[in-house]
Amino acid sequence: MKPTTQKKWHSLSIRLVVLFLIMAVLFVLLVGGSLRLVFRHNFQEDIRPHLIQYMGYIQKDIGSPPDFEKAKQITEKLPVEIHLYSPEKQWSSTNTPLDLNRIKIQHQHTDNGVEYKFGKLEGHNYLIKEYENYTLAFSILHSNSSWSWLKVIPLALSLILLTILYYATRRIIHPVKIINDGIKKIGEGDLQYRVQVNQQNEFGDLSNSINNMAQEIQQMLEAKRHLLLAISHELRSPITRAKVSIELLNDAKKREEINSDLTEMDTLIAELLETERLSSRHSVLNRTNISLTGLARELVSEYLKKQNVSLGFSGIEIEANLDATRIKLMLKNLLDNALRFSVEDAQPPELSLTKMGEDIILTVQDFGKGIEEEHIPFLMEPFYRVDPARQRQTGGYGLGLYLCRMIAEAHGGKINISSENQKGTRVLVTLPAQTEDGK
Repeated sequence: MKPTTQKKWHSLSIRLVVLFLIMAVLFVLLVGGSLRLVFRHNFQEDIRPHLIQYMGYIQKDIGSPPDFEKAKQITEKLPVEIHLYSPEKQWSSTNTPLDLNRIKIQHQHTDNGVEYKFGKLEGHNYLIKEYENYTLAFSILHSNSSWSWLKVIPLALSLILLTILYYATRRIIHPVKIINDGIKKIGEGDLQYRVQVNQQNEFGDLSNSINNMAQEIQQMLEAKRHLLLAISHELRSPITRAKVSIELLNDAKKREEINSDLTEMDTLIAELLETERLSSRHSVLNRTNISLTGLARELVSEYLKKQNVSLGFSGIEIEANLDATRIKLMLKNLLDNALRFSVEDAQPPELSLTKMGEDIILTVQDFGKGIEEEHIPFLMEPFYRVDPARQRQTGGYGLGLYLCRMIAEAHGGKINISSENQKGTRVLVTLPAQTEDGK
């Protein structure tokens, strides 16, 4: 079964219509069966006396001894089936004479010394009367054409009613789809989205509750963001003053240790500020047409000037409309991670640039011990670290990769991380290759 067909069968409106249809069929069967039982039960008291009287009129018209020609005239005028039996002759209004022995007798009745029998054969009900030396059997005929129309009309009406019921049900539960779409948008991070269900019922109440929840979450996150930004700004001033003060220390080793701690704190604050700016929906990138290859080569050269640092670089000449400062920050964080987790005597990390269709691919590959697979889905979450012990030699506070992800997504790109045990880790950054002139 195709996915679209499965989705339709999972539709609430179709399920309701099927449920209504099943209930309608059961209702007809139960009510129809009950009416049929009641009809059969009351048949003796209500219908049979009329049939006996009607049969008396027919017998009177036919006469005694019966006039077969008269019986023929009656069947031509009235929708009845007549069968006459006498010692000398038998006559039937149908082409096939009635076999009385085949009739299944269901009831016998005696009235004024005359015996009447009620029976059934091939869907027809027969009333049989024996008088003198004659036997009269008759049945009231039903029109076949009328019966066929009676079958078609209810079926057509049922289809029309089911169609009306289906669209009415869809209209009633349409807010479910609106609410579901709204929840998806809010779940994807669009906390400014509001579910629009303007109905004074349970669906309206549910949509209002969802909107209130989204608003409260948005306010909480905004309050957290403002608090974090305020604290980060306030921390920068004392750190700057501390850096100036430590220059007055005579102990060079102490000065270097304190300066390293202050630099680490300053980096953390800078990353916090940058991630909060990028997470805002109103963040603006300072895009310019830059040589991405030149920027990457310049960054690698800065690393190569440091002692005991080696990097590999390869790439074609690529131009793109990017925020140079933030792209450089992203590459710096990725290279810092690659160098930090490289092992001694291993091949140095590599940075490469390629272009694939409308995308630019930046790859940072290290040849360290790798990362366990269970950690990979969480590496780009804020404050997540593979090593829970926050030691200086094992890295910062788990904001580097999160910041890289924010920078890539702000440019309309994405980051993928793969790793093999004892073989290293590869980070692939995909960015759109469009320049300022749209080429």
